[in-house]
Amino acid sequence: MKKYVQNERGLTLIELLATIVIGSIVIGLATSVFVSAAKQNKITYEHNALRQEANLIITKLRQIHQEPDSNQGLYSYSLCYESNEKIYLDTTLTNSLGNENYTFKNVEFVNAIENPNSYKTIDSANDCITNVDIYSPLLVKFTLVNQQGQEFDMNTAIARITPLEEVIREWKENEDEPVEPEAPGKPQPDEENTKFEEISNDNFRNYEELSNGDLNSCKYVNTNNNYKVTGTLEYPPNNGGHCNSFPKSLYVSKLELSSGSLNIMETFYNDGKTEVKGNSTLNVLSNARLSGDLELKNGASLIIGNKLQAAKATLEANADIYVGDSGKFTSDLTLKDNTELYVENNLFAQKTTVGNGARIIVGNSAVFDKTITLDNGSICVEGNVSFGFKPEPIVVQADSCTNPSKNSITVVKKP
Repeated sequence: MKKYVQNERGLTLIELLATIVIGSIVIGLATSVFVSAAKQNKITYEHNALRQEANLIITKLRQIHQEPDSNQGLYSYSLCYESNEKIYLDTTLTNSLGNENYTFKNVEFVNAIENPNSYKTIDSANDCITNVDIYSPLLVKFTLVNQQGQEFDMNTAIARITPLEEVIREWKENEDEPVEPEAPGKPQPDEENTKFEEISNDNFRNYEELSNGDLNSCKYVNTNNNYKVTGTLEYPPNNGGHCNSFPKSLYVSKLELSSGSLNIMETFYNDGKTEVKGNSTLNVLSNARLSGDLELKNGASLIIGNKLQAAKATLEANADIYVGDSGKFTSDLTLKDNTELYVENNLFAQKTTVGNGARIIVGNSAVFDKTITLDNGSICVEGNVSFGFKPEPIVVQADSCTNPSKNSITVVKKP
């Protein structure tokens, strides 16, 4: 009689323990990855909130400096930085700037009146600028700190583009003139008012030659000269005092801004490439004519008080451009992820690419002569828009540019 042996083999104690140990390791690794990702997300969120708060602070200052209530008479405001690391908009210290959960350090304000000898400044605690001159540029520098100790550096300039009397005069004229309703459909730009006056090249004969060595001696600060650098201007970190400010216009053959900020009080001419590296700021209080490529690296800023005329422009992650009047790009305009271009007046662009989370905001009319690529980015025009190509992109209408539609052109309906 045949005998059959049944396989009754199960898990041994060693195998069971090994399974438990391996399972514990896998669970531990998964938990560690999850916790690490959660912490990183929290840090990223807090840093984004910090950057957003800094931008809101600059927006508020810009509104105060540029757009006072037209019903007021002679207008001015004050700035104070106190030992509690807060900034106030009055000398009674009742109107604080920014959210109460943030503090300021490395604060510097310069109200650039006429010449460096008459500047009004704040560069330490318990100091104020009373009666800020709104018709003179305001240079702003601070480090914003959140409750977790994270920091964000801000370095920019604010300038009034149009005299207040002119703004009020135009406002009254527009108020008195009846406005004809527009025909249904996409608003078209007014050709007479949508023109870009080219920024002419200066002959630079009255410009004083400057070498890179002169930057360290700050020889140009307390003068009233235009300067030119016929080679590459490699601008180093701030060298103390106000060495980062040129008193009038500047001409260079090429600019490499590696860190800190560079302030040009009048017009900037560059015949070659303009490269602004990570977290650096180039402030031009008047016009900028950039004949070569413009590259803004991660977190870099370009601020133009009046008009910008540029060739090919590329903005890398978290970079931004602010133009106080009109902007014209004669070659490709590329905004990579989470970048911003803000033009107060008219925008003239060629081939345009707007990446994920990036946005273009235009305060008046926009003319796009070549194709637009929107990769989950947005373009909002607070006026009229026209396209020089077919098929035209989708245009939607909205009441404001607060939350523009992605992957389409948003046009703000005029009242």
